[in-house]
Amino acid sequence: MWGKAEIRGGLVVLLGALIVALGLIVVGRHLPGVVLLQSLRFHLVAAGVALALALMVFGARWRGALGLIPVLAAGLHGYWLVGDLYSSRTEPPGAPVAQFRFLSFNVLTGNARASELVDAVLADRPEVVLVMETPGIEEHLGRMADVYPYRLGCERTEVCDISLYSQLPIEDGGIQLFRPLNRERLVTARVRVDGQPVTIVGAHLTKPYDDVVVWQEITTLRRLLATIEGPVVLAGDFNSAIWTQTVGSLMEEAQLVPGPSTPATWPVRLGPLGVPIDNMFTRDNARILTLESGESYGSNHRPLWARIGLYASE
Repeated sequence: MWGKAEIRGGLVVLLGALIVALGLIVVGRHLPGVVLLQSLRFHLVAAGVALALALMVFGARWRGALGLIPVLAAGLHGYWLVGDLYSSRTEPPGAPVAQFRFLSFNVLTGNARASELVDAVLADRPEVVLVMETPGIEEHLGRMADVYPYRLGCERTEVCDISLYSQLPIEDGGIQLFRPLNRERLVTARVRVDGQPVTIVGAHLTKPYDDVVVWQEITTLRRLLATIEGPVVLAGDFNSAIWTQTVGSLMEEAQLVPGPSTPATWPVRLGPLGVPIDNMFTRDNARILTLESGESYGSNHRPLWARIGLYASE
């Protein structure tokens, strides 16, 4: 049986390791694995607070209080970082001159509830649907075509990942390979909503186990965005939260505006306490008016349902 002294010792070790991890999150730019840790920043802060309070309960009040200081500092740093990213969310003058509904969904390859998932999408019928891991619903794409006559992506199953479906005519667009992994994970589509042009960009980034690959994909995406004029909506599975250095730098350099919130999308079982690794942004005269996560229908991600507003040019 462990006594209080042994429990306190174990808690001190755990809290110390967690403080080191939080330190790396704040100052350890470009270290292997740091992007993955950064997505979990606020979850680690919550765990640190719990460990510090547990130390106090088991009689190590001073050690708990001292450990709480760097944990709260890391939390405040994260809060400041998110606030800085949200400083770009200003409202254009006047009311939107056009609006459309947009769904971004990583449906999961091998989804056992694919039919039910497609039924739900077709029952709601947003004007534009972005799908990642499209093979998960591949056998139901014929039904999608009845409602969405315009499609990009997944012509070849062997490289298929991302695809886009639209009720609005696609004037220009295409699929690109995200190198070095050479999968169809990047799509662009220019459409018009009540005469207003907007370019939809969909991206499925690699999991941040290899920071070099992730930075290459971020660079590819940034260069693509730099070639697009006018309103843009960027969405997809980034496998990282906006407060990571990869996504945060993309937002700043590409002048991307976040939505009204950052709904958690993964893991599904945690619901609103999960991590927002699926994201949506706008640029120029487009704004996300509403943004919420939805039912997963067998996927390991929750979808993002949005209403996009397009404003008149000044």
